[in-house]
Amino acid sequence: MRDGPGIVAFMRSSLGSVANNAGGGSELYRASKAALNSLTRSFAARLGGRRIMVLAVAPGWVRTDMGGRSAPLSVEASVHGIVDVLEARHGSQRHGFVDYSAANCGGST
Repeated sequence: MRDGPGIVAFMRSSLGSVANNAGGGSELYRASKAALNSLTRSFAARLGGRRIMVLAVAPGWVRTDMGGRSAPLSVEASVHGIVDVLEARHGSQRHGFVDYSAANCGGST
């Protein structure tokens, strides 16, 4: 992957947004995801014009220990959605913050 094409993907969360943190809570988790956002942007910048995409992908609200029983997505649905996003973006060479569910609707965040 040294010369691409390829994708390096990281698992992000909307809780990592500094601008959208109006409610507080989960401070350590939020801080770690905000740091991840910064890391992915810096990593993408360092790659320059190489054909490697750096994505920070949000899995959606998933039924896990953290997401809880009322989350709308199963682990399987989330994984399939993430794989679809990765396959659709393969070969491009840009940085992106992608929400799996928004990406399926044509948007990214």
